[in-house]
Amino acid sequence: MLFSTAVKQFIEERIAMRYSPHTIRDYGVIYKKFLACVGDVDIRTINKQNIVQFMASQSKISAKTLRNYHADLSALWQWAIQQGICDENPVRQIKAPVAEKKTILPFSKIEIFTILEAANHSSNPFQNRAIILLLLDTGIRASELCNLTINDLNKATNHILVFGKGKKERNIPISKNTSNAIEECLWYRKYTTANSPLFAKTNGKPLDRVLLGRILTRLGMDAGVSHVFPHRFRHTFAIQFLRNGGNIYSLQKILGHSTLDMVKRYLAIAQHDLDRDHEIASPVNHWGLR
Repeated sequence: MLFSTAVKQFIEERIAMRYSPHTIRDYGVIYKKFLACVGDVDIRTINKQNIVQFMASQSKISAKTLRNYHADLSALWQWAIQQGICDENPVRQIKAPVAEKKTILPFSKIEIFTILEAANHSSNPFQNRAIILLLLDTGIRASELCNLTINDLNKATNHILVFGKGKKERNIPISKNTSNAIEECLWYRKYTTANSPLFAKTNGKPLDRVLLGRILTRLGMDAGVSHVFPHRFRHTFAIQFLRNGGNIYSLQKILGHSTLDMVKRYLAIAQHDLDRDHEIASPVNHWGLR
C-alpha cells in the first residue's frame, strides 16, 4: 500500500472516531512533510533509516514539536500493524527526542492589570476581557477555550464544561467575576443559541487558536507586556493556585494533566517563592535575632 493511501485511510478513521480538528490538522502537516521527504513509496518499504533521515532534516522546529512528529508517525505505523498492512513499527526503533524544558515565566499582577486595561480599550472590549479572565481563572488550553459553547457555561453554579485531550470532560469552577464578564460579553452578542460558540469572530463563527494568539499578542503590545500568549496564562493560574494554598491534586484535575509531572514543576516554583519570601520576611532574620 502506498504511503499516501495509508495516510488517507488512517485519517479517515480518526475523523470517524471524532478526533479533534486540531489533531487531524497536525496529522496532515506531519505526513505531508514526511511524504515530501521520502516519496510516495510502499509503506512496507519504509525503514528506520528513512525515519531518521526525515527527523534529522527537521532542523527548524523545536525538540517538543519533533517529539510530536515522532508520536504521530508511530501512531500511523501502529494503525498499519493493526490493519495487517505492516509487520513492525520502524518508528519505535528510534528513541523519541527529549523535549526541552522551557523556563516557566508567569505574569505579574501589574502585567495582568495592564493587559486588562488594554482589553478595555480594544475593538472588542467585553469579549477580550472575558477571555483574559477565563484563561487566568482556569488555566484552560487555547484549543479548549476556542471549543467552548454557550451551553458549556453553567451560570447557576459558575462552572464551565471543558473537553480536553483524549475527549476527557472537566467541570471547572470559575469565579463570579469571570462569570459576570462572560455574561456581559454575551449580552452584546446577537442571535446566539445554546450551541453558539462562547467566544466568536465577528461573523459568529468560533474563535480559533491562531486568531486568539493574535488578539493576545496585540493586547500585549498595547499594554507594553511581552510574550502574551494563551499558555502563559495557564502557567500563571497554576503557580498562583499553589501560592494561594491550592491542593496539587485539585490543580492536576483542573488543568487536565494525566500525571503529576508538570504540576510538580509548578509546585517547585511556588515552593522556591515561599523559601525566598520566608528568608526576607522571617522575624528572626528581619530583626537580626541570634
